[in-house]
Amino acid sequence: MKVLDELKRRNVIKATIAYIVVAWVLLQIIDTILPIFEAPPWVFKTLTFIIAIGLPIWMIFSWVYEITPEGLKKTVKVSKDQSITEATNKRLNIIIIITLIIAIVVAFVHNPMPNISSKTMDNSDLILDKSIAVLPFVNMSNDPEQQYFSDGIMEAILNDLSKIGELKVISRTSVMQYRNTIKTIPQIAEELGVAYLLEGGVQSFDGKVRINAQLINAKQDVNVWSDNYDRELVDIFEVQSDIAQKIASELNTVLSPSEINEIQVRSTSNPEAYNLYMMGRYFWYQRTGDALRKSIDYFEQSLAIDPEYALAYSGLADGYLMRVPYDNLPMDTGFSKAKEYALKALEINPNLAQAYATLGTIANREWQWNEAEAKLKRSIELDPNYIMARHWYAEYLFIFGPSDKLLEQINTGLRLDPFSFLMQSQLAWYYYDEGELDMALEELKTLLELDPFDIRESHLSMFRIYLKQGKEEEAFNSLKKHWAAHNYMEGRVHLAEDIYKRQGMKGLISWMVDFDAKIPNIWGPWVAELYTLLGEKQLALDWLEKSYESRASALPEIIKSADYEILRSEPRYIELLKKMGLNEWLPGG
Repeated sequence: MKVLDELKRRNVIKATIAYIVVAWVLLQIIDTILPIFEAPPWVFKTLTFIIAIGLPIWMIFSWVYEITPEGLKKTVKVSKDQSITEATNKRLNIIIIITLIIAIVVAFVHNPMPNISSKTMDNSDLILDKSIAVLPFVNMSNDPEQQYFSDGIMEAILNDLSKIGELKVISRTSVMQYRNTIKTIPQIAEELGVAYLLEGGVQSFDGKVRINAQLINAKQDVNVWSDNYDRELVDIFEVQSDIAQKIASELNTVLSPSEINEIQVRSTSNPEAYNLYMMGRYFWYQRTGDALRKSIDYFEQSLAIDPEYALAYSGLADGYLMRVPYDNLPMDTGFSKAKEYALKALEINPNLAQAYATLGTIANREWQWNEAEAKLKRSIELDPNYIMARHWYAEYLFIFGPSDKLLEQINTGLRLDPFSFLMQSQLAWYYYDEGELDMALEELKTLLELDPFDIRESHLSMFRIYLKQGKEEEAFNSLKKHWAAHNYMEGRVHLAEDIYKRQGMKGLISWMVDFDAKIPNIWGPWVAELYTLLGEKQLALDWLEKSYESRASALPEIIKSADYEILRSEPRYIELLKKMGLNEWLPGG
């Protein structure tokens, strides 16, 4: 108690409180003023450090010295009749009260009250301080064929930033929309829902590379950091790592040791292998059969140079995985190859998020439910910004849910990739299965704006919705658009119009069943769905069982789809769920 009494007598406690309050107000004022002069972030950090160091010095000063009518004296030498401790105490009280009033005013000015009457929220309301989009880097080389190299550098920096847990990093598919855009920086940032944009350019020549990059505060349209790099091609990895770490520093992000290690680790030390890998990814993103075969060839060339290149193995895995839906590669062959190369990638780099995501989606499509969830969760844990892991995990949740968890995953994916037709399509299906048909329809219309290539499947989904809403004319028009988008189906439109005119929608669906059931390798669940529309339960179950025999990967989604509601109590349907390992969805399960 003697120490506490002495602290009070010497006004150390009051002096400390006064210092903290004054320091806080001062920092708020400095934080408001510095951006006006475009001061770099280190200025604020330095001033904060100086003020923090001053606190213990001030406390020692308050303990040792006292202000008397004769000037500054050590407290131990001040007699009671000379001491003005009480007067000093009152002055400190006044300082604290006045400063607190100032603090309240500053806080209100610095962070004004939100408009709580607003019932709408746009992207700007969702902007996070530590959110960033890496815009397509400009190809500054004279050779247009070097575009893949600029895209590869941009993607590598984006991937490094994605490994930082504190950052929200927009996915590649959304930022590529802004190549050669005339939109302003604030417009782009608002559309993507980010606070910062990184832009730059790349030029490669004679084994050397020149990179310029600049980080922009999008709201103020102010450059907060920039740098130019002229390096040998072999040093490209250090440049990418340096840019990512400097951006993290500018955004006041503290990197964990594991994050630093993941950013600094070199997947390969061979620039030629890296160059071939970037060529492979360039073609992989095009998602056509021919492009996917080219991508696989480049990944294999990369591995011929560096057999320990984990990312190239992961690229091979993704190439074979995507050839199944986009190049009609048999599922057994595609999945087997994809699994082999993903496991090889993890042998080399056990923390490769892409490889875990690939293994997770294969397990999901092979109905290995526990393994699928574990692998997909691990991928998201390693890289929360990897959009394909979010998409594939949402596929898993379409089966096992719950619905709120599925919606959360879809919305997270859309925040990371606002223009993702994959996530937008999943949101439409979520609303469809929940019975929110109008909302599903709106999402499909948005999807058609984002990705006209998806016109075929979107119009087929709209056919389903209009049919459930009893809008047969709109349903038929959507069906015609779906057929017209498939060149080989164009001839069906005139036949269908005649049948629809004479026999109505039920006659048209009967004709569609007869027609589609004869097509080789037709997707079984689609024919089964048509039979459910006709009320033909047993014929629908026949086709679902055929789908099971062919291992149709999306077959398990029937458990939640409203299209199969009439089959729920059928013994054959229940048996089908058992064979797929979905016992928890059995009646009473």
